[in-house]
Amino acid sequence: MTKSIKTTNDYIEKNKDRVNSSYRLKYHMMPTVGWMNDPNGLIYYKGKYHLFYQANPYNTNPGTMCWGHFVSDDLITYEDLGVAIVPEKEHTSIFSGGAIEIDGQLNAIYTLHYEKGKVKKENIYKAVSSDGIKFGSGVCIFDNEKLPANLSRTDFRDPYPVKIGNKYYVFVGGKDEALNRGVIVVLSGDTLDELNYEFSIGPFYELGEMCECPCYTRIDGKDVIVTSAYNVPRWENNFKNTHSSMFIVGEIDFEHGGMKVDYVKEIDKGNTFYAPQLFNGLDKPVMVGWLEMWNVPYPTHLLHHGWVGAFSIPRVLSFKDGDICQNPVETLENYKFNPDKVISHCLDISLTFYGQGKLTVKGDNGEVVIGHNGAVYLDTMNAKTPHGHIRQTNGRYDRCQVRVLLDTSSIEVFVDGGREVISSRIYIDGDYKLEVNGISEIRIKEIGKKQ
Repeated sequence: MTKSIKTTNDYIEKNKDRVNSSYRLKYHMMPTVGWMNDPNGLIYYKGKYHLFYQANPYNTNPGTMCWGHFVSDDLITYEDLGVAIVPEKEHTSIFSGGAIEIDGQLNAIYTLHYEKGKVKKENIYKAVSSDGIKFGSGVCIFDNEKLPANLSRTDFRDPYPVKIGNKYYVFVGGKDEALNRGVIVVLSGDTLDELNYEFSIGPFYELGEMCECPCYTRIDGKDVIVTSAYNVPRWENNFKNTHSSMFIVGEIDFEHGGMKVDYVKEIDKGNTFYAPQLFNGLDKPVMVGWLEMWNVPYPTHLLHHGWVGAFSIPRVLSFKDGDICQNPVETLENYKFNPDKVISHCLDISLTFYGQGKLTVKGDNGEVVIGHNGAVYLDTMNAKTPHGHIRQTNGRYDRCQVRVLLDTSSIEVFVDGGREVISSRIYIDGDYKLEVNGISEIRIKEIGKKQ
């Protein structure tokens, strides 16, 4: 039986105080209760940042999915408005998608996923809101039979809408069934009431067996696709997770179809980052990812804490010497202050490595190490996590600036001005103590209430 928006939000309100807050994050978005995965429908609309997300409030596992809804003034503090879009029919879920403003209305473009027994279907739907909070019923805006015969009708999801000139384009994750390879499907229309197939991008190595969550922007005159894929074969120090996310940089020929790819780059070298999406409605590219990973143990689920999942810190994208970089949104600076002593789990640490060295963050029952041995590495093997790893940058650096964001159960390491990033989840109890070896420059700020 499907649950209504009211029923679901009543459940959230009733159970929100029952979660265990031990590992709740302080300045990263996370669900009030239950399961959370992909960021959806990221848009700046009517003076607010709206961040929807894949949610199952009734369990700490994925199940019948809907769209949860955050709003924020600055992408650091936020309000959870509960769920915004729920499935209206049995055996359906509201899977991922994007959002765009048209004539003052927020248009949510999402995947309606149907699954019963061995039957599975995925279709592109649209729901419209005049205030960004209450949505009308969804309607199908693309007939999957318009797809070329080789493209899957069942693995066809995560639409992301953009407007280029007078035309709307929708980027969708897809699969070439004949080749068992991922592709990016591009749909178009003069409106978003009915779409047509335009062309596909791929397949190529980095799209694995299935492409998911593609979205599009332009940066410094280049077309940039942010996307994810599963079962990308591991290659040297790249794609070490079951699922991977990447930047595709080049030139898209919207008139004739196709993309000339300059390069593909893995977004995050850590073990907990997936399904990133870009904001619509901003004059700069801002990206948010799911700060977890599929097919791994989730400590807050195993410990029965009543919640799972978080978003990464929102990251601003830019180019540096032709390479795409990512850095935390500037509004985080408004929450930083000088600590009397380092005990907090919420820190912003800037340091410079000259040759080999390491920073060790210790608690009562574990530690995490950020080090430099030519490459910059993150060691979470002793961070009280069931999936600890040692992950490192592709680049090797003689002198390297590093920025480390610590939250209660997360760490994000930005290397060389954001040229490379390594993210993970950590579960260390007790006050933090820092041990510094071979680092000549280090600055520590605490992150707390807005200053």
